[in-house]
Amino acid sequence: MSLFEPIDEPVELNLDSWSKLSLVEQKVLGAIFHKHAGQPFSSLLPREQWAIEGLSVAEANSSFASLRQQKWIESVYKSWGERLFYIPASLMETLTIAYAQRVGITVEQMAQHAQVLQEGKPDIAAELLHLIAWIEREGLPLTGKGTIHKKSVQKLSVITVLSSTDFEGLGIRYEHSDLYPTHVAILLDLLLSLNLAQKSDGRIQIVDHRLQTWLKLSWRQMHREIYQACMERYGEAEPALQHFRYQLALFASEKNIWCHIENSELKPRVRGWLCALAGWGYGDIGEDQSGALAFRWLIEPHSLLYREQEMVSEAEPCGFYMQPDFEVLVAPEAGPDVIWMLEQYAERVTRDRMSIYRLTRERFISAIARGYALHEVIEFLDQYALTGIPDNVRIALADWGKETDVAPLTVDRSMEVMEESTGSADDPKLLEKDMLSGVYSSFYTPDNQGLVDVPASLHGLERDHSVIEKKFSLLGFEEIPETWYKEWRRYHSSTARQIAAKAIEWQTKLGIQQENRTQYLIPHQVEGHEQWTLSGWCMLDSSENTSETEWRTFSPSEWDTMRLILPDDVIT
Repeated sequence: MSLFEPIDEPVELNLDSWSKLSLVEQKVLGAIFHKHAGQPFSSLLPREQWAIEGLSVAEANSSFASLRQQKWIESVYKSWGERLFYIPASLMETLTIAYAQRVGITVEQMAQHAQVLQEGKPDIAAELLHLIAWIEREGLPLTGKGTIHKKSVQKLSVITVLSSTDFEGLGIRYEHSDLYPTHVAILLDLLLSLNLAQKSDGRIQIVDHRLQTWLKLSWRQMHREIYQACMERYGEAEPALQHFRYQLALFASEKNIWCHIENSELKPRVRGWLCALAGWGYGDIGEDQSGALAFRWLIEPHSLLYREQEMVSEAEPCGFYMQPDFEVLVAPEAGPDVIWMLEQYAERVTRDRMSIYRLTRERFISAIARGYALHEVIEFLDQYALTGIPDNVRIALADWGKETDVAPLTVDRSMEVMEESTGSADDPKLLEKDMLSGVYSSFYTPDNQGLVDVPASLHGLERDHSVIEKKFSLLGFEEIPETWYKEWRRYHSSTARQIAAKAIEWQTKLGIQQENRTQYLIPHQVEGHEQWTLSGWCMLDSSENTSETEWRTFSPSEWDTMRLILPDDVIT
C-alpha cells in the first residue's frame, strides 16, 4: 500500500442499503457494530453471544461473508498474515442511526437551558491558519534528534489560544512528551496528518500546493476536515466512547441547542472529549439542574459528518473595520481568505469572537519582501475594509512601501514553503469547481503520519483484496442423508441423537416439531446414550427469526419430527 492510499475509502452504502440487508445480516452487523464500533477485530463473537441474538454460528459466518462481499466490513493483513476486520469509518454514521436503540442513546436534546461550565474557544480552523503563517515566516528547523528547538516550542505554546489543560482528559500519547506540551503536539499533529506540513530537509515545512487547496475551502469544510482527524486521532479507541462521539454529532439537532449527556460509567472520559471539543471551538460544556453533563454545538454538527460531504458550500460574508490606530477589527463572519491575508500583513493582537489585528511596519515590510506587491495589499484592504482605509493608514502604507524599494529584505529560501512536484498539476478551474460543489479529496487519511500515536491504527497494513466466497461447505456434508436437512421426519432415538450431534458439530440450528408446534434450537450439548437429553438455546417464538432465546433441556420424547436447519448458502 502506498503512503497516501486511503485504507478507508468512502463506500457508497447508506440507510437504504442497510434496510435491504436480510434480517440475519442486520443482526450480525448490529452485534459487530455494538461490540467493536469502528475498531479492528480478528474473530467473530463466541457461540453463546450469537445464541443470545437467536443465531447459530453457521448463520453468523454465512452472513459475515455476505457483509464482507457488500463492503459493510473490510479487512487488512497483519505482517504475519492474520486478518483484521473493521467497519469503515464512512459507515459509522449510518450504523449509529440504524442501531441507536440497540447500542443505547446517550445524547438527548434538552428542553431547558444549562449552566455553562466551560465556554468554547475560538475555532481551531483559524488557529491552524495562524500557525501556518507563523511557520512560513519564522521557519521551524529540527535538531539532530529530529525534534523542534526548545525556543520554538516555547513560542508555539504562547502564540495560540489553545492550552494543554484543554486536552488533559484525552490521554493521548506521543514521542517527546517531555518537550512538547499537549496542545502544541496536537497542533503540529493536525498539520502533519492533514498533509499541510511535512518533515523535510531538517525542518517542518508547509506543503504549498496542499495549502493553496486548503485556502479554497470554506470554514465549514475546514471544520469538517479537522473534526474527522480529531475523531480518529484523539478520541479513545474504546467502542462505547466511539459510539458516544458519533451520537453526539448525529443526535444533536442543531447548533446552540443544549444536549443532555447520559453515560455515568464513562463520565470522566466523556468529559475529557467534551473539554477537547470546547478547546477546538466546537462547543460549550454545561450541566443541567441535576448536575448531569450537557453540551451545545457552536458549529452545525451535521456539517461535520461524511454524509454532508456532497453539500454545496455557501459563500461566506467577510470583511473588517480599519481603525486610525492601525488596528483591524475582524468580525467572526470573515472568511478564511481574509484571515489568511491579514496573517501576512498584520500582527494578531487578540483572538476571540471578534479578533483584532494590527498593521505594523515590520510585518508589512516582511510581506513585501516575501513577494506580496504593495498594490495587492492596498487592493485587499480596499476590498474588505467595510468603512474604508483611514487616510493616515493609507499614507503610512505608501511610505512603508517606499522603504522596501530602497532596502529590500533578503529572504532565507529554506524558510519558504515546500513545493512538491505534484503540486503544479492541480488544475485551478477544476479545483474551484470541486470547492464549490463540496466534492473534493479528503485532506486527512489514516495513512498520514503525525506526532500522536493513534489507537488501533491500521496504518501500513496491507489491504485484503482476496475474493470472498459466500457459499461454504460443511465437513462430511455429503455423507449424511438428504432427508436430515430437507424433510421433517420422525427418527429412531439413536438416529435423532446423531442428527442433534451433527447440528452441534456444524454449529447450525435444529428444528423440532410436536403436533402443530415448531421450535428452533441452537443445540449445545448431548448427554447420555440410551436415555439422552439435548441442551441448548430455544427460540421462544414459532418464527426462527426471533432473537429472544431461553436455555432449555429436551429429551427426544418431547418432539415428533425434526430436521437440520442449514444456512441458505451451504453448498449442497
